Amino acid sequence: MENGNIRVISRAFSILVHLAQEKRPLGITEIASAVSLPKATVYRILDSLEAERAVLNRGGEYELGPVTLLLADAYRSQVGFAEAARPHLLSLRNETKETVHLFVYERGEFYYLDKIESPYQVRMHSRIGGRASLFRLSAGKALLAGLSPDDLKELHEPVPGEVAAEFPGILSRGYAVDDEQNEQGLRCVGAAVLDGAGRPRGAVSVSAPVYRFPAELLEKYGSLVARAAEAIGREIACFEECPCSGGRSAG
Repeated sequence: MENGNIRVISRAFSILVHLAQEKRPLGITEIASAVSLPKATVYRILDSLEAERAVLNRGGEYELGPVTLLLADAYRSQVGFAEAARPHLLSLRNETKETVHLFVYERGEFYYLDKIESPYQVRMHSRIGGRASLFRLSAGKALLAGLSPDDLKELHEPVPGEVAAEFPGILSRGYAVDDEQNEQGLRCVGAAVLDGAGRPRGAVSVSAPVYRFPAELLEKYGSLVARAAEAIGREIACFEECPCSGGRSAG
């Protein structure tokens, strides 16, 4: 019975994740096809999720419900530095006029935690809460460069040799570069956010189409993103160590 309950939970989460990725109301047939489950099973799970307000039924089509908003907000608050990082992200976006991302690292996984869009029409297709690449994104490579050998063992796959070869340069400059490696026509710079003990907790990046982000701007934007990451790191240290901030002890 326990294994059956675990299977139901896993299936429910696969449905919730699919709804989150699609960001639109979906019918049972489409959901069932996407998560590879019988329609009757999907219907029963959706019925239970609707009772908990995790999904809403809009005339036979389903979308995420208000409980998911509560969970997302609780996670952002739990991470601690998302709110404190906001002013620094805004400042970075205003200085570059390009899209700025904040990432969080959790046990071998890398996620988009916050995003401030460029005012220009051509923008990034990233989503807050989505999983991000540690090996292709500048932010991911910057974070990896600061991980200890023990931390690197948490990764689900080994670091490619060509990525590891970039670590000395990243540590020397203070930022990493994604020169159309993750997406053709897109250039990014990223820097790791370190806590008071010097451990990478996340990263910050600036991303733009190459025609707005020529190679001549790499050093300028790289310095700006490194400065923002350092400022956010100071916020983390204060949050975790200063009783006056209301943060928790760094035990």
